[in-house]
Amino acid sequence: MSENVICRKTQEDLIKKFNSPPLYSIVIPTFNESENILKLIHEIKSSTIKDESYELIIVDDDSPDGTVGLIIKDFTEKSSFEVYKIRENIGIQSHQYYLIYPKQESQFYIKVIKRRERTGLISALYEGFKSSIGQYIIVMDADFSHSPTYISHMINEITSSDMDLVIASRYVQGGQIIGWTAKRMFLSRFATNLSKLIFGLSNVSDPMSGFFIVKRNVIRKMHFSTSGFKILLEILVRSKDLKIKEIPYTFYERALGSSKLNTKVTIDFFKGLYTLYKSNR
Repeated sequence: MSENVICRKTQEDLIKKFNSPPLYSIVIPTFNESENILKLIHEIKSSTIKDESYELIIVDDDSPDGTVGLIIKDFTEKSSFEVYKIRENIGIQSHQYYLIYPKQESQFYIKVIKRRERTGLISALYEGFKSSIGQYIIVMDADFSHSPTYISHMINEITSSDMDLVIASRYVQGGQIIGWTAKRMFLSRFATNLSKLIFGLSNVSDPMSGFFIVKRNVIRKMHFSTSGFKILLEILVRSKDLKIKEIPYTFYERALGSSKLNTKVTIDFFKGLYTLYKSNR
């Protein structure tokens, strides 16, 4: 596999291929998602709104299953794409950065960040935020629990109103969860209600959702605690007077790969709540 190596100036030149800079940045953290990632990229591209510009930013925590290698190999073998390995002056030297561009003019490109240090979900998303350039940022998971078919719905909701944040909610009327055990459902409800109680989030049904779209100016100067668990919760707690709308969606338990939920994740959640509570006092 041959890779082009470019500097940031050349990256900016490549972006000029677009009729306009990407309006939407879709940020996806990954860890051991080789079974899902190529299908997900295809479905996201198919679900985007025609005539709008997008960047898809995949932030991978050095997955042992070769998630990043699979992406690069697949697109390198496609004759309609070019793969560039970037030297990022603003990035972290130990990370690897890739740009995947269609050879013909298009409104969709992919950026892949392979991190050497596994420092958690929120730090991965924060890395994606810093690397993004869109006016709207969409956050979603890579395991198909968040269907790409909802992306255009969320975009329409935030662009046709004066909302700052649109949340895809499992718990608003019309939302549902498919594939969870009764124990998993109880734990999720408990975590949600506890978070709402501690931080007084009476206006949001699902502050633990991992699927939402937010205006860039909401998070532009926000600093996140990397010990946290859900970045939406931090946005809600650290922001004041946000205009928020929730839309119902169906959450599906992953079909491929293994769940990241374990005892460590549960402990990290309670630690994150405590850290967020202390910093917000």
